[in-house]
Amino acid sequence: MAGLPKLISLAERKSDNALLAWQRLKAQCDDALAKLALLREHCQRYHRLLRDRLDAGMPAVSTTAYLGFIEQIEEVVQRQQNEVGRLETACAAQWQELMTLRREKRVYEIVHERAVERELAAALRRSQAEIDDTLQRAVKAPYAPRS
Repeated sequence: MAGLPKLISLAERKSDNALLAWQRLKAQCDDALAKLALLREHCQRYHRLLRDRLDAGMPAVSTTAYLGFIEQIEEVVQRQQNEVGRLETACAAQWQELMTLRREKRVYEIVHERAVERELAAALRRSQAEIDDTLQRAVKAPYAPRS
């Protein structure tokens, strides 16, 4: 049982480190999602702008430039989506590791608690046996006369 507190402490440190790693990944994922949303907004805005200018009779050269720019934005959106997917996968894996480490720590805590309970129960039984022994001796011993 002496080693259980050390195991619990080690498991807690591992769990804390895994939590920090997950929090960093989650922040990166949230940041990447925000960038992706912003890129999508820009893309939609340029699509609307292109549509409005086409309705107003924009020349073909300008149309080609707009389409080229929109295509570049869409390529960046695609790369950002891939990055978000990679980060979400890493974040999910890190979360699973964190949950595994927390479960492991809890198992050590439960084993430790049960060992302490067994020790306390044994100590209580010994104490009760000593009390019973003392009472039995007291009952068997002749009474000493009072003066």
